Amino acid sequence: MMRILSALLLAGLIFSCSTAPSQQETITEKKDQAAEYTQFGNDYFNRGLYDQALEFFLLALAYNVTVDNEAGMVNSYSSIGSVYTAKGDYPAALGSLNTALTIAQKLNSPALLAQVANKMGEVHLHAGDLEKAQTYFQEALRYESQGIPERETAVIYHNVGSVQKKLGQKDEALRSIEKAAAINLRLKRYEELASNYYMIASIYSEKGMYDKALSYSEQALEYDKKVENTLGIAKDYMAQGFILEEKGDPAEAFDRFRKAYLIYLALKQIYPTMGIDREIMNVLGHMITTGTAAGREKEVISYKKELEFLQKRMK
Repeated sequence: MMRILSALLLAGLIFSCSTAPSQQETITEKKDQAAEYTQFGNDYFNRGLYDQALEFFLLALAYNVTVDNEAGMVNSYSSIGSVYTAKGDYPAALGSLNTALTIAQKLNSPALLAQVANKMGEVHLHAGDLEKAQTYFQEALRYESQGIPERETAVIYHNVGSVQKKLGQKDEALRSIEKAAAINLRLKRYEELASNYYMIASIYSEKGMYDKALSYSEQALEYDKKVENTLGIAKDYMAQGFILEEKGDPAEAFDRFRKAYLIYLALKQIYPTMGIDREIMNVLGHMITTGTAAGREKEVISYKKELEFLQKRMK
């Protein structure tokens, strides 16, 4: 909350300066600037760079507040809430989202109310409170018939499916996520479609239908490559490794885990603050297991040393 207040105070100072470019900007231009900052924030968020995303979402909020763009404020507070959710700071996430909810209720906008309910559901989903998450997602879905954007509907269905999957309701989860995938395919939202296929692959893997799981995982990989979603590509290779490991093909699993490992290493070099050490440790563990089973002992030795080093550093 202090970071939000600081951003707003800074905005006030900037926009009050006689030399500030905002003196010549129209309200529309400021709204456009807020939208641009939001897009930058979304790009960083999707890459897992949450601190950078937060800075841009705060800048967007500052511009929206300056021109009294209340709908924009709801979007900004919602985005800030998503960052805190991803970082595991659930009280801060709910604080931002409650502010968004207050404004959305004043505007009485079905689209904004659905968005906030969905984001609140995501907080509880991440926190492991499936009952509360499900309640919020169902609340968000109630606005479907009131003209909310299809892209938001797709996100809600994906989240509903995520809860159903965690509850062991695999067939229901498939139906929900397939609805999301159909919307995203029609809208050509390929990054979101990749996420849908990733989840569908996971469900089929849990059902023991490994060939079908691999097929969907390959489609997820194809779309993540299409949009150059590097983090998504790493996760797709990880998913394929898990599926092949469960299928009993350690050599192929090792190959997929190694591809994921190399991507994670590159991301860590490019973005040192990116919090993916646990992902690297996880993939190393699976490389050791599958590499040993596949007779890759020489390679396994070096991976064991690296895992031990990371484990000591994480303590």
